[in-house]
Amino acid sequence: MAVRGSWWLIAALVLAPASARAFHDGGVAACASCHVMHGSQDGQAVPAVGLTGETLLVGGTASDTCLRCHADAGQFAGGLGFGPGGDFYWLTRTWTWLVGGVPVSSRGEAHGHNVVAPAHGLAADGVRTVAPGGSFPSAQLGCTSCHDPHGRPAFRLLYGAGEGPLVDGARFLFGAPAPLARGNGMVTLGGAPAAGDETDSRHTIYKSGFSEWCGNCHGLYHDEGPQGFSHPSGEQLEAGRANQYNRYVSAEDPLGGTVATSYWGLVPFEAPAVDLAAADPAASTSGPAASDRVSCLSCHRAHATPFRAAGRWDFDAALIADSHPATGDAGATASDIARKYYGYTFVPTEGTLCRKCHREVPGGGVSPSPSTP
Repeated sequence: MAVRGSWWLIAALVLAPASARAFHDGGVAACASCHVMHGSQDGQAVPAVGLTGETLLVGGTASDTCLRCHADAGQFAGGLGFGPGGDFYWLTRTWTWLVGGVPVSSRGEAHGHNVVAPAHGLAADGVRTVAPGGSFPSAQLGCTSCHDPHGRPAFRLLYGAGEGPLVDGARFLFGAPAPLARGNGMVTLGGAPAAGDETDSRHTIYKSGFSEWCGNCHGLYHDEGPQGFSHPSGEQLEAGRANQYNRYVSAEDPLGGTVATSYWGLVPFEAPAVDLAAADPAASTSGPAASDRVSCLSCHRAHATPFRAAGRWDFDAALIADSHPATGDAGATASDIARKYYGYTFVPTEGTLCRKCHREVPGGGVSPSPSTP
């Protein structure tokens, strides 16, 4: 009996920790959901294809393997993924229209991070060989370039300082730590149970570190440089910008907003003083304080959008109503046009969303003084 009891005790000690682990921390059967043994599964060979060094993945490449589950969660959902990161579907869509009789295109590969997932029609960026502003190789880019598939105690499993993804068998080391935030659920399909879709009142609450973390691959991209556009990032909004954000409701009501209800999901900010343990991402409507910060994610999404450079809005349109894709664009379906701004609505005269922070942009609200509360 003593021997039999010891056997059950050993089994309990071995099995209990695994059973309690989350999927990406090696919970029960988690390894077999992504990996195969000896290059075969169910008696069929699984070829080692895709990025350099990737083997024994059920999806071929890391990103195809991730999308086996995450596509259905809204990360590759035909434009129905309304999460803060954006839907990788937009990388597969190219719009073409005429300007003065001359064809103009918004290329799919310019709509975000080109993760390599051939089974989903996603290929490496054909124009840029490395990350803009940095040196990360485009041919190696995948979901696991940012997220650790084996789990870590960080927001969205993001790599941190001194860590990083594998590139040609070696670590591409990050200098900045993983950022801090609290998000909604993983499922980003609009209105889905445990919804992680983004609205003005239900959205990720960003605390700190996002611009610095993006800089692991992109450097100080929007400092003065050859890209031709400079903008502060990771810096305080200060009183003038915060006041403008909180007052601006729309182009037709540029001064009528209040701090309590001024948040725009399309123009988020970092709130370093927020208590993430107490914050509620399912009900958050307050605008910024002067000490809150602008970040890369104030203007861009992390995955992809219908617009150039993964913009949260169309940077090339003077009015939101003129954004592409639009009716008549080659390559655009009716659903593409309807879903490009999630469920957000705008007045007909709404211009660039830079107005939310910048009084000096035409149509922006003008307050008596930058320091007026």
